Amino acid sequence: MKKIMKNAVCSVMVLTLAVSMTACQKNQSSGVSKVKVGTGNAMPPYCSLDDKGEPVGYDVAVLKEIDKRLDKYEFDIQAMDFNTLIVSIDSGALDVLSHQLVKSDARKEKYLFPEQYYCLSPMSLCVKKDSGIQSLADMAGKSINQSPTSYEYSMLMAYNEKNPGKELKINAVSDLSTADGFKQVSNGQVDASLTYQSTYDSVQKELKLDNLALTDVVMVEDTYIMCAKGKDDLNTAIDGALKEMVKDGTLSKIATEYLGQDVFSNYADMVSITAK
Repeated sequence: MKKIMKNAVCSVMVLTLAVSMTACQKNQSSGVSKVKVGTGNAMPPYCSLDDKGEPVGYDVAVLKEIDKRLDKYEFDIQAMDFNTLIVSIDSGALDVLSHQLVKSDARKEKYLFPEQYYCLSPMSLCVKKDSGIQSLADMAGKSINQSPTSYEYSMLMAYNEKNPGKELKINAVSDLSTADGFKQVSNGQVDASLTYQSTYDSVQKELKLDNLALTDVVMVEDTYIMCAKGKDDLNTAIDGALKEMVKDGTLSKIATEYLGQDVFSNYADMVSITAK
């Protein structure tokens, strides 16, 4: 009886191993490579979790569309907090990261980026209602706070270089919360704060500072999908897919669905103030 049971167990183990090897061979023979893709879990409407714990949002929709277009790759999309994303791509646990990232010099030294951006993020100025400030041109000689390690700081510095005699006074500040930045604008310590519409609405909902206003869009960030070093072929494939998606209007459709506007048509001509 024991011998029969032992033979049965061995047979099951052999069968399981055979199935596993067949599946592995099938994946290899098909030429499809599995790609571990990370995105955020708390940044709506770009990347967050639905009520079932599944990743959703603009970034996720873009990644799924790229996956459909790349026959040689299969994306495994995982959502996690931002710090975990960075640690994971650095350790090799992720091949690709999508979290509305800008192509900063520091990041370009460590990672690969497609040529084509996958989203545009419009930014406006939070100002006092009676300031008369409506654009960056109105900020000549006026002050604005910005962290010196941020990409936005580099963008503002690039603006100053392109506009001699009309420079902004950029205060290099660190660890200043958005709410505290708005308060400084409200009490006159600084003339403006660079921010997003959604951020302004969210913070003002809590602060209720009635002497503040938001200008029209003054600057646009181009954001990119990021690949781990060594993933050159994958990076090139993603770039090709994104270029197709811009050309055929797919990215515009996804942006309209998730962001409420076609950021590509509305702001493509504003992607000229970029940090070098």
